[in-house]
Amino acid sequence: MASLRSPLAEYNKRRNFGETREPKGKLGRGRSGRMRFLVQKHDATRLHYDLRLEWDGVLKSWAVTRGPSLNPEDKRLAVRTEDHPLAYGDFEGTIPEKQYGGGTVMLWDSGWWEPENDPDEGLREGKLTFHLHGQRMQGGWALVRMRSRPGEKRENWLLIKEGDEIAAEDGDVLLEDHLTSVSTGRTMAEIADGKGERKKHVWTSKGEDKEVKAVTVKTSKAATKPKDKAAKPAKQAISDETVLGVRITHPDRVLFADQGISKLDLARYYAVVADRILPHAAERLLSLVRAPQGVKGPRFYQKHASDGFPDEIKEVPVEESSGETENYMYVRDAKGLVAAVQMGTLEFHIWGSHVDKLEIPDRLVFDLDPDEGLDFEMIKGAAVALRDALDEIGLKSAPMVTGGKGVHVIVPLTARASWPEAKAFAKTFAQGFADREPDRFIATMSKEKRKGRIFIDWLRNERGATAIAPYSTRARADGPVATPINWDELDDLKSANSFHIPDILERIENGADPWQDVAKIRQSLTKTILGKIGVNEAD
Repeated sequence: MASLRSPLAEYNKRRNFGETREPKGKLGRGRSGRMRFLVQKHDATRLHYDLRLEWDGVLKSWAVTRGPSLNPEDKRLAVRTEDHPLAYGDFEGTIPEKQYGGGTVMLWDSGWWEPENDPDEGLREGKLTFHLHGQRMQGGWALVRMRSRPGEKRENWLLIKEGDEIAAEDGDVLLEDHLTSVSTGRTMAEIADGKGERKKHVWTSKGEDKEVKAVTVKTSKAATKPKDKAAKPAKQAISDETVLGVRITHPDRVLFADQGISKLDLARYYAVVADRILPHAAERLLSLVRAPQGVKGPRFYQKHASDGFPDEIKEVPVEESSGETENYMYVRDAKGLVAAVQMGTLEFHIWGSHVDKLEIPDRLVFDLDPDEGLDFEMIKGAAVALRDALDEIGLKSAPMVTGGKGVHVIVPLTARASWPEAKAFAKTFAQGFADREPDRFIATMSKEKRKGRIFIDWLRNERGATAIAPYSTRARADGPVATPINWDELDDLKSANSFHIPDILERIENGADPWQDVAKIRQSLTKTILGKIGVNEAD
């Protein structure tokens, strides 16, 4: 009986491994339960992009001649090529000129994929639909086989973007925005020249201060406030395309149209504001709102880390309520914030606990979310009433305007009580507050029942829930910022979205830090406090 032909026989036949550094073709197993996908930018006879999907121990491969497009109307030719070994997913470098595929190879994207139909059937029938979770390619995609013509030897497919929230009319922006390797940060020219991985910038506390002080935000005239509260022009200690050593691609792209804030401006903003945001956001699991083309383009919400993320964004495995384990993101320093901006992040949302004590929250958030049309004066009054009620049971709180419509009343805690206890406290407190003044407040999410009232959103106080980080920008045209304030300051505010980047920079320059004493607060959900509102520690 003849032996079955190896799916990598054609791959091995075409290569002389004494000449090329490409890995030998061996069947393998994936590194996790997820199936990997990757794209290699390949400058051989002609420049193209090799799409590879892990399946059945190999990488199924297509050469996309013009590269992937975000526009569903662009049907990009994808020529099926031989299966590649899983180890090829880590290959980046040069293939000798006289070898098969001779030229420069960049690892352009990497992540994992979810098939939406049976891959074996899809490959056989000529239609494979799938969802991508990469650093650059996201959302739904399809590979559709074209009808072969007489005498045609190659297998031609079309790569098509699904019409989802990731799709964009300017389909080529995906290729134009990303010109470096997700693995080494090198350009094609640097790879071709044999230059190694770029030297990493080492962030130290003394060096973390000098570099940040050398960065200020350059805002356009459109960002100037009526009272000329614009930031000072940027100092030239760092080149226009790097911030804290992180290379910013398309630095002039306007992200917040109404304020004229560019991608470079935003990266510099987070470098400057790092000392304020990191005490509240560092070492916490993050969910990111990413909009690489700015607030006018598509956006998506991402809580899981993907292969190919920059080193500045850290990963940690977390067991979810389903019992499955996923990798989550967090940052440790200012470079992590800037790296997230480079990836198109406009909003940072944080967990209520730190990564080293994930099951023990150290903050509570009560989000006062008003019904449409309610006056901001009512919301301010509600926040003060909530503060007073918390104060009565022995808990201090601090206010933050969200950059949207509402106010967050935040209760800092010493990590002691568990998530179930925190959730039980928050739910009971909010419901009791609403029961006392049912005409003003509601503690359930129902839109219909919220008419004319303020929803006390306590649901942010459970494991896995997030809240907007202090000093984070919001993904809206005018780029408002979620801003910590003090209780006296709240009284004079006209709205929850009145602070913008120039205002925050002015506050920092003037030394204003309304939460400077929050870190000194020592309080926890003790048995006594839980008992005051009728919550047992075992609830």
